[in-house]
Amino acid sequence: MKRFLFFISILSLFFSDYKAYSQLYNFTNYGLEQGLPQSTVYSTCQDSRGYLWIGTESGVARFNGYQFVVFDKSSGLPGNFVRSVVEGADGNIWVGTDNGVGVFNGKEWKTITAKDGLKGSVVTKLSQDRDGKMWVATNDSGLNLVSFRGDSISINYINERNGLTSNFVLDILHSSDGSTWIAMIGGANIISFIDGKPKVLKLESVASIPSNLFSCIAEDDNGRIWLGTLDAGAFLLNKKNNKFTVTPFGEQKGISDSRIWDIYCDVDNQVWFGTNDNGLYYLKDNTLLNISTRNGLPGNLVLSINRDKNRNLWIGSMNGLSLFQGFHLVHFTLDDGLPGKQVLALKANTDNTLWVGGDGKGLAKVSVRNNKLTSSFFGTSSGFTSTQVTSVDVDNQGRLIVGTRGDGIAIKQAYNFKYLTNYDGLADDNINCVYWNRLGSIYAGTDVGYNEIKSDKIYTINEENGLIHPEVQTVISDLNGSIWMGTLGGLANFHPVTWNYRDFNEAEGLTDLRIHALAVDKLNQIYIGTTSGIFRYNSKADTIVPLLNKELNAKTVNSLIFYDDTVLVAGTTLGFNKIYFDKKFEKPLKINCYDKSNGFKFSETNINSICKDLSNSIWIGTVSGLTRYQSELEDTAKVMPVIHITGIRLSFEKVDWESISQVTSRWFGVPDQLKLKYYQNHITFDYDGIFLSNPEKVRYRYKLEPFEKNWSPSTNSRNVTYPGLNDGKYTFYLSASFDGVNWSEPIIYKLIILPPFWKTLWFYIVCVIGFIVVLIFFIRYRERKLRKEKEYLEQVVKERTAEVVAQKEHIEEQNEEITASITYARRIQQAVLPSFEILSENTSDCFILYKPRDIVSGDFYWIGKNDNQLIVAAADCTGHGVPGAFMSMLGISFMNKIVNELKVDLPEQVLNHMRTNVITSLKQGNYEGTTKDGMDMALCILNLETLELNFSGAYNPAVIVTNNEAVELKANRMPVGLHIKMDDFTFEKYQLKKGDCVYLFSDGFQDQMGGPEGRKFMRKNLRDLLIAISSKPFSEQKEVLESTIENWRKSYPVNGGAEQIDDILLLGFTV
Repeated sequence: MKRFLFFISILSLFFSDYKAYSQLYNFTNYGLEQGLPQSTVYSTCQDSRGYLWIGTESGVARFNGYQFVVFDKSSGLPGNFVRSVVEGADGNIWVGTDNGVGVFNGKEWKTITAKDGLKGSVVTKLSQDRDGKMWVATNDSGLNLVSFRGDSISINYINERNGLTSNFVLDILHSSDGSTWIAMIGGANIISFIDGKPKVLKLESVASIPSNLFSCIAEDDNGRIWLGTLDAGAFLLNKKNNKFTVTPFGEQKGISDSRIWDIYCDVDNQVWFGTNDNGLYYLKDNTLLNISTRNGLPGNLVLSINRDKNRNLWIGSMNGLSLFQGFHLVHFTLDDGLPGKQVLALKANTDNTLWVGGDGKGLAKVSVRNNKLTSSFFGTSSGFTSTQVTSVDVDNQGRLIVGTRGDGIAIKQAYNFKYLTNYDGLADDNINCVYWNRLGSIYAGTDVGYNEIKSDKIYTINEENGLIHPEVQTVISDLNGSIWMGTLGGLANFHPVTWNYRDFNEAEGLTDLRIHALAVDKLNQIYIGTTSGIFRYNSKADTIVPLLNKELNAKTVNSLIFYDDTVLVAGTTLGFNKIYFDKKFEKPLKINCYDKSNGFKFSETNINSICKDLSNSIWIGTVSGLTRYQSELEDTAKVMPVIHITGIRLSFEKVDWESISQVTSRWFGVPDQLKLKYYQNHITFDYDGIFLSNPEKVRYRYKLEPFEKNWSPSTNSRNVTYPGLNDGKYTFYLSASFDGVNWSEPIIYKLIILPPFWKTLWFYIVCVIGFIVVLIFFIRYRERKLRKEKEYLEQVVKERTAEVVAQKEHIEEQNEEITASITYARRIQQAVLPSFEILSENTSDCFILYKPRDIVSGDFYWIGKNDNQLIVAAADCTGHGVPGAFMSMLGISFMNKIVNELKVDLPEQVLNHMRTNVITSLKQGNYEGTTKDGMDMALCILNLETLELNFSGAYNPAVIVTNNEAVELKANRMPVGLHIKMDDFTFEKYQLKKGDCVYLFSDGFQDQMGGPEGRKFMRKNLRDLLIAISSKPFSEQKEVLESTIENWRKSYPVNGGAEQIDDILLLGFTV
């Protein structure tokens, strides 16, 4: 006996056992803080629109996943104490209260109370049969069968008077065989109808049940009836050959609570029981599981159980409303027997147990059965003294390898643990990860490098040896046996045989160097978990590319593991993600995210604390405990969110559409056919996507045609605003999704924005008619006015014509007189011009081209002879026409005087005298208002014997053509007349030869406008022309010059040619 006790004491030092711990299930609880009007939930019902209705002691609440809308007596309910709520076949909501029944049609409440013929005021249950009758159960008057015929109500009664065992009815079941089961305080009845009259069968006559306090009834998929009692537990009734066999489900079956308030028959013959003190019982395959406050329920008195269309289980209790989303996620904490609040290390065993490392009690061996956790901790007698375990692995001999924080590595021997520390050669005693590879080496990552432990030898690799970064977070091997290490400064790879080493950083495409986790797929691609999502390395392409970031529920990835060949699980700081690939591992097909919103309660996962056991469960260590994920238990057949347009606002303000004569939908008050005025063009659509499983995951997309052609980007906003819409017809499309991949069929809403009256057809017609009428009146008015004006104008014209004729005749007389005077002046001018014969007699050949612009000319030529000297001049006076003619006559007179009387025979002296005479005659002086008239002049004196030519010019030069070349004798840059520059004129000598041609001219020829572009003829062109014609007889030269200038003017393509703009004078001679 002493030896036995000693053995037991020793064993207790080695292991400490904790069994039958409770665990947390996937519950989301709603109470007063979340908006529930009161904590006691008697009934739940999901309507056809997706909303969940909840009956409480303070009215009925409608829940859309985000908020509760409460209806009570102030809203129109007959009472606040609601024990039952159902949806009728017509979509109306029926509510049983402590003061009758309320029926809500989406707009208003109608009541059915004693004044309408309802017997009993406290309604305990509502149930509609196949014929549309609503069965109303009461606590003192039996059953009321309510039918609507139009607006009238018809009520039939079944109570103790016509055979009912008791008037205190708690539940009603319309079974699959057409009969109706009634649960009462006092017994249970089966009701059928014969010729429209109820026939009541008492249950005790066909089945023996040791209770008459029946609280609830349910029917399973096999047509079996389940009865709940308030003193004897539950009973299963199976009908065979018109007889019932009764199977009790009480303490003998594992239900320790005898008071059953509700039974719900689930698919596959699963059954749920709501009890008075022990919460829920779940029956599946003859296995019973209890779920209570220890597992996450807010209270143990369960009053109602129901499922919605997404297979969510809704549980009403004395402590609020609970949503249960299945057993696929189960959570364990320190109180369940874990070795610490944080689970830092996980490793699955071949016996389907787990090695769990924590931050408080070191290492534990954990087994789980029926969701209950049993933990065995290592004692100090085994040699294991560490309290913080960071990593666990097992070698091919089953030896346990444990990385610790501060104690190095512990390796399990036959009876105890052996520690390796910094003293033995480890780089550091703070171990981040341990990994055993198939070649027999142990790799340990630390904060200052890594160690390889092989054959009791320890090798250290750090930055000094070439490691990319000292802090090693994770180690794996690929399919070829190569070792991959993730550090906080990049990725390292080497082969343990060849020791070929390679780094990966930004240059290779790894833009985030802080690596927490690694995994390898069946194509030998490496998945790299970083603080910026997941990267992937392809060895064939030798490339690293970013794979996932924003698609994950958090960008920091702490752990990676493949669930199967094509599904990758990634733990993050907000939960975990399941990433699905095809067989080629191209882009992810879809991603399922798990966080607090859909059952992952502990949020942040720990680095590399993840494993998969033999039953294909994924275990995830977090900062708050341990989570198990069982994919096969997850109900993935989700129904799409049910979407509704819940309101339409104008300029952000709510509108009572019904009050402005718009036909509206009865549930949301939205106009059925919305027609807006042109200025009501700032529209906001409010909408809901009912997805009670996880409302926070609902995403929306929309478009308004023809304003938008493409769907909007997905958003979680439940409204959209369109400002400043033009008039026209619009169609609004709205779709919703719970995963961003699969989208619901869009709902369609049409509206019209009417055009302003000035854009309507009737306005156009009125405008056209009005315009025609106005035009007719205007035309008639104009015609009458024009007739009067015509008559008046005819009279005025007659009077004015006489005056004009008289004026015309007078002007014509004056014009004739002026023209005659000017013509006579031309004769005078021509008379005073020197004789051409003087030039022709003293030269070999000559010509004078003289073409006044007007009748008289401002240009003149002068020819004279003194002894053996020939004097020739060509002058251009200021102006043309009559003023120029006067100046030319003065010039001729001055030349006669200077040459003939004064005998001046030097050309520069002649010009000096001419200037003096012009200034004197015109009384020019250096004072304001004096005239600047004068003349430009070219003058040459030829010695007829020696052929010496003396030339002087005022602006105008002389051109001599000799040997087919032109020589230009320059003129002084000042006129004959008053000028700023009053220097004496100079002269040039030139020795002529026989055959030389001399040309004097004014600027009239070269300034004539013409040609295709309307330009001046220019002096260069004149000089070239003179060269070209110099060999011709002078009579032909004159013709060529005359025809050239005429053709030049006529070649201007506007108005039939250019007009002559100046007097033309050009004379030439040869010796």
